[in-house]
Amino acid sequence: MSDDVRDAATVLVLRDAASGLETLMLRRHGRSGFAADMWVFPGGVVDTADASLPPNRWTGIDPAALGPRFNTPADKVLAFHVAAVRETFEEAGLLLAHHADGRAPDLSDPALLRLRQDLADRTTDVDFGAWLEEQDLVADLGELTYLSHWLTPTVEPRRYDTRFFVATTPPGQDAGHDRLEITDQRWIAPQRALAERIPMIYPTIKTLQSLAEHDSVASVVRYAERQPLIRRLLPHAVLDDDGNLVALLHPDDPDYPAHLYEDSA
Repeated sequence: MSDDVRDAATVLVLRDAASGLETLMLRRHGRSGFAADMWVFPGGVVDTADASLPPNRWTGIDPAALGPRFNTPADKVLAFHVAAVRETFEEAGLLLAHHADGRAPDLSDPALLRLRQDLADRTTDVDFGAWLEEQDLVADLGELTYLSHWLTPTVEPRRYDTRFFVATTPPGQDAGHDRLEITDQRWIAPQRALAERIPMIYPTIKTLQSLAEHDSVASVVRYAERQPLIRRLLPHAVLDDDGNLVALLHPDDPDYPAHLYEDSA
């Protein structure tokens, strides 16, 4: 895989509503460098420091044991999980963490609000691990369940190797988008998002189609946990003679190019 592909993590934050399963979706800013003005799940790029979060600042997983499932070394397994927690807090205001004494975080705490602003400010250097240490917080990585693995098509100028996770909305927390990278948010049933045809990128659409088969958070988590194998999915872009996108092919499509299967194994 090319060196210009960046690791990333995405989180489907789910809740059980009166009308059924709902997922949190965020609308990216129209000037975003990737998926501009699109509806997405919370997430972002893995930082180098995510792989070295001190052991006393996270709990809930065994990265080495999960290595074969992720098909990656233990430090990268940790990095994907930490990035998922950090980006969900930055973009959606939901923090999968607890204090060392077991207390839930107070999201109205000025220190938490300041950290979130600093995370969103790309000109500010924030050490997420040091901040967790300062606040005596422990990231609940066990609240994340690995769902799928998508690789951006080769025709895209920005490419990401992205691990998708599912998580239940933390008790007592309310989502609130950052109003910087994210301009809007909504809780929505997967079927409704698909029916409304809101602007979304291909992996988001395919993921919502998968979610639509479930009626509860527990059902989605069970499905994710019981998958025998998680393939890396590389959509193939079909272009016309002028280089315009005609269609995207899933690896299971009969016309998917055979030479790309090794990247979707």
